[in-house]
Amino acid sequence: MKQKTKKILLILMAAFFGIIMVASSTAALFPIGNKQNTDQNKPGLTITGTPADNFPDDKRTTFCESGEAKSTRYITEFKIPTACTQPLGIAADSSGNVWFTESNTGNIAKFDTSAKTFEEFKNPQWQKGEKSMMWGIVSVPDGSIWYSDSQHNLIWKFDPQQKDYTSFVFPKTAGLKDVFPQMLVADGSNILVNDFTGRKIAVFDTSQTGPTLQTTNIASPGNYNFTSTMIADSSGKIWYTVWIYQQGGALIRYDPKTGNSTEFALPPSIEAPNGISADSSGKIWITDTASSFFISFDPQSKQFTKFVTSPPPISSYGNSSGLIKTPISRPYWNYFDDKGRVWFNEQVANSLGVFDPTKESLVEYLIPSKNPNWSDCGTLQDCGVAQVLDFTVDHNKVWFTEWVENNIGLLDTSTNLPLELNPSSSSITLNRGQNGTISVTLSPNEQLSSPVEILTSHNSGLHNLLVTSSDSKITLDESKSVNISVASDNFALAGTYKILISARYQDVTISKFVTVIIE
Repeated sequence: MKQKTKKILLILMAAFFGIIMVASSTAALFPIGNKQNTDQNKPGLTITGTPADNFPDDKRTTFCESGEAKSTRYITEFKIPTACTQPLGIAADSSGNVWFTESNTGNIAKFDTSAKTFEEFKNPQWQKGEKSMMWGIVSVPDGSIWYSDSQHNLIWKFDPQQKDYTSFVFPKTAGLKDVFPQMLVADGSNILVNDFTGRKIAVFDTSQTGPTLQTTNIASPGNYNFTSTMIADSSGKIWYTVWIYQQGGALIRYDPKTGNSTEFALPPSIEAPNGISADSSGKIWITDTASSFFISFDPQSKQFTKFVTSPPPISSYGNSSGLIKTPISRPYWNYFDDKGRVWFNEQVANSLGVFDPTKESLVEYLIPSKNPNWSDCGTLQDCGVAQVLDFTVDHNKVWFTEWVENNIGLLDTSTNLPLELNPSSSSITLNRGQNGTISVTLSPNEQLSSPVEILTSHNSGLHNLLVTSSDSKITLDESKSVNISVASDNFALAGTYKILISARYQDVTISKFVTVIIE
């Protein structure tokens, strides 16, 4: 009974971690406060003189690391020299160096991408034993690094030349007791920051000296609990989302010139819209951390289009207990690269995904490190998630942090993919109750050493479409075709849907979307 209960608790931990991380106070995750000298006498606490001392011995593999840094043909991980720093926010500067926050030390660290060396900068204002989720970080043109501190309601500035820290008190919203500065976005000489629980977007310039941050505030409309991150489009309008977990939300467009806001209701299946970005055509892209969905919004047509990731690999969630019936990927933040592709971190699928809107293709890369304490792994080996909670795109390189493995990682997108996948058609039209077939050709780009898994997923809900493959695994020693059957329910709702056809080979999944129209 105890073993079964533990498994259930692990499942719940994995299922709700993504929401808890942003929807609850940091104090709920961490016991904040100064360490006393009596710590060394506490049972189950071995003093090491490192940040690992912030956790009892039996929690250190959960929160600090479960193994050494690993690599694949696509991803290289780098172990941070100091133990248990819990890296979170990450950004690249104009010189190509990578900066990241250490949520278990209060420090800023730099990774020299040429020398492959770390430099961690001690924050003398930080009190021993404290922890804070420091989500947002940006590098501005003068070289300074700005980042958020949700536990202490601060915005910090770090000067790389002087190697000193300056803190600014983030102002509370009048009438509200909660404040949560989260993500930062640079916009010219200004920085935007969302107050996640304070129902506002704050704008400040980087020339001020403090101690209280002087901000221009954009009040979030409605009575929503959360205000997520924001983006400024090419015309200067600011877009962000507001929402109540599992109760819906809205996409907001704010015009700084007029002070007017326009509200667009999000599709009802979107329950935790955290990430947002804009492409060169003006479309807005949103990731939903409560599902496997990411969506686009066309400001011209006012239409949303919903996409879905591939099913998470079993190595990410384990399912040792057998209780996980429908695993989800939880895409978190999203950013565009200079090729017009949108990237997102799939938190509980332990993956980074990149979607090409022109080709409607998706590639997902599995993170090599896996911490089993955050998944339903049981006795399974090579199972779990590294909690990749933030990333940054720098040309053809994607840098990311692993919060519970004490690593940063590099994904080199120039590495060739092992196979190609091409559906016979990009769309199919069906009547209610009608079946259709899509032929998919898979071609190897190299000699493959193991079978290729064929997967499907779709965005239509349980009662509209049934999508099945003629093969679950194939040996791809030459070009081969697989048939995908698409069945429309007799009572299906008319509309346009997206199905995803995927080929998973070892640590990469290659997919294409097909549009299904039900008339």
